[in-house]
Amino acid sequence: MHTTRWTIAALAATALTAGSLTACSSSDNSDTINVGFIAPLSSSPRAFQDPALAAQVAEKAVNDQGGINGKKLRVIVYDTKGQPANVVAGARKMVNQDKVVAFIGGNSNDGLAEIGKKAGVVNWFPMGCAAADVRNDLSMIAALNCAGAAQGTYLGGLRFKPKRAVYVAFSGNTPYIENAKLGYHNAGVDDVRVIEIPPETTDFAPVIAQVAAAKPDVWGGMIFTPEKLTALLRAAVDQNLRIPLVLSNNVMEDATIDLVSASGIPNSVALEKGEDADRFPTWKQYEDQLAKYDPDHRIKTPHDGSVTTDWLAVWTFAQEARKLSTVTAASFREHTQNLTDFRTDVLHPLDFTSADGGVPTAPRQANLWAFPGHIANGRIEVDSSQPFSAIHKTPITG
Repeated sequence: MHTTRWTIAALAATALTAGSLTACSSSDNSDTINVGFIAPLSSSPRAFQDPALAAQVAEKAVNDQGGINGKKLRVIVYDTKGQPANVVAGARKMVNQDKVVAFIGGNSNDGLAEIGKKAGVVNWFPMGCAAADVRNDLSMIAALNCAGAAQGTYLGGLRFKPKRAVYVAFSGNTPYIENAKLGYHNAGVDDVRVIEIPPETTDFAPVIAQVAAAKPDVWGGMIFTPEKLTALLRAAVDQNLRIPLVLSNNVMEDATIDLVSASGIPNSVALEKGEDADRFPTWKQYEDQLAKYDPDHRIKTPHDGSVTTDWLAVWTFAQEARKLSTVTAASFREHTQNLTDFRTDVLHPLDFTSADGGVPTAPRQANLWAFPGHIANGRIEVDSSQPFSAIHKTPITG
């Protein structure tokens, strides 16, 4: 995620229009608890629908379980049409008209942080890589994102023990680049070549040619959208690049998993959350909800870090809100700002009061750990239920 524009939370709900998603006034709110997504639903090359769809899956599951203290949960998505100015308009509308209790997911760029601070509205589980997120005391960061680049390269460095690595990223995507280099460094790898490509790139054959020419021992990277990552890896397969692949699951569609699995290329994947229903009850809840509320498999990226984060954000918001006698922006803010040991079985315990600066360009992300995994047999395999941290240089088990 770039500090300004490469947000993974580019949400789009193709089955819904902006008008239908935002047609709510303050008089509607007596029987609902509203939370808000600020997202480009149209006119944005980085918009994709899966995070919004996953949030709506969680909304349906929460309401089928009785809602929150007798009230329905409502996830409101506002279409910015890819225009930063519309972020301000959407945030003001959600705060002033929809009376949202929290923002969910997304990031705090383009004025959202300022409006949230002024209104005292928490951003629960933002993407956490934008400067506006990490400097915002009301951003409760739980998603790896750029810190995930460090976890991915750290895992790959310890697993394959390379001397030379290549990392592919969008031009100017400093948070991911610096964190990728940090992860490799902490794994003992300092010969890292970064190949930066324009975001509008569609022909990835020349990129793979550059990777091959560098003769690394491992390679990987992060580009957005999920379809572009798949295209990059398809170019690698087409050119028979057999060098071990190092990834995190920040951007990963089913087609990516199928491609890497079929290729048999050695790989490692740092997992933002435990993707094993047998080991992690929360992941089983996610899979069960997908089966019930997304039977047509409209969500193409069920393992993607941003998609699972937005699902988990809505799901855990409800769990935390149910602890409150009255759910308001103020009561939820006070509650979350004092959470020093927030946990689910798919997240390392988080201290939301922490202001650590262990991750370059992303303070407060040293809280976040990952699980070791790899792609095989048409799926992501979780190698160990013991999380690891590149920032803390913890050992990889399994």
